[in-house]
Amino acid sequence: MEGGYAAFCLTLRHHRCYTPAFVAEKYCSDSDGAGEEGRPLSWAPSAHAVAGEHGMILDLHIHTSWNSADSNLSPIDLIREAKRLGLDGVVVTEHDRGWDRFRARELAAEHDFLFLRGMEVSTDLGHILVCGLEEYVSGIQRAEKLRQVVDEVGGIMIAAHPFRRAFTPDFRNGKEPTPLTLAEAARRPIFALLDGVEVCNGGSIDRENKFAMQVCDYLGLTPTGGSDAHSELGIGCYATQFDDPIRTEADVIAALKQQRCRAVVLQRTETGCYYEPSTQAAKFQHIEGWRS
Repeated sequence: MEGGYAAFCLTLRHHRCYTPAFVAEKYCSDSDGAGEEGRPLSWAPSAHAVAGEHGMILDLHIHTSWNSADSNLSPIDLIREAKRLGLDGVVVTEHDRGWDRFRARELAAEHDFLFLRGMEVSTDLGHILVCGLEEYVSGIQRAEKLRQVVDEVGGIMIAAHPFRRAFTPDFRNGKEPTPLTLAEAARRPIFALLDGVEVCNGGSIDRENKFAMQVCDYLGLTPTGGSDAHSELGIGCYATQFDDPIRTEADVIAALKQQRCRAVVLQRTETGCYYEPSTQAAKFQHIEGWRS
């Protein structure tokens, strides 16, 4: 490429790209197992390095086969695919189970990749993503108890896919009636306990995500994005972009509490892919939201 890698990065900054995945595809090829300049296929510059002031991009909702029975995604495959896409890191959120901190650190060090720990807790008010909790605590299946425990450790709580199946029949169990207005949706008890809302979830349909965006904005909570991937398929389809460097779970918690982040959507083109804020994504623009 004329001008080399440095010039290409400057071009990306000029066009306000949000992820290095486009760079990874340009600089990695299938020949000889390496890209230009001898870089391995798994190599990709960090989003923070390429996007500059636009910060780092992490998938905040993902499950692995090591600790989630419904996942067939190994941590090794997760890291490999996340690197290929150009993600800066992931927060692994197993169902009702935490990761051993030393095991997570070993993986991060071995693969030179940000591998942080969270948890998806099943509660009486819905699924809640938690960061800062080391292990499952008895009683946190009740959302109010979970809030108490999370406050004691200085963590955060994010509603996971809050409107999944809200607009489709669910005969397996008695679900809440579909809200008719934005104000009615915002009065659901779960929202009074949260720090943020997962407004983009890879397992939810666009309409469900759009309505989650509306409620999050209405309540002034922090918006996040995550793939909710249980296999390699879909990793990074939605993610969260941070304004500041992220190195630890404490950094994630601080950024979410300060609302220095936003949900982003992976967009693919003929020549590569990039992330854009969910508020700008065309896929959500044509969906009619709730009336006030």
